[in-house]
Amino acid sequence: MLLRNKTVLWRELDGEAILLDPKQGCSYNLNQVGTLIWKMLDGKHTTADIVEAICEVYEVEPELALQDIELLLDDLRSNNLLSNGVSPAHPGE
Repeated sequence: MLLRNKTVLWRELDGEAILLDPKQGCSYNLNQVGTLIWKMLDGKHTTADIVEAICEVYEVEPELALQDIELLLDDLRSNNLLSNGVSPAHPGE
């Protein structure tokens, strides 16, 4: 499961997220698609769940959605905006 870094502060304004990493003193802006992805990084959703949501909301092909999601996740990881913790895919299994 994918999880936001809990130390990152964020606010949603007009459908777009503004992220603030107080540790690094940096801020990041996400468009509407990025914001939907960010909101789903709650430790309860898989990449496949996010692909499905993006395809449903924005009517794009799964392959294109996955490419875009992976690019954003790589960017979030490189800026330490994702948690290093790993949550089980299906609790109880």
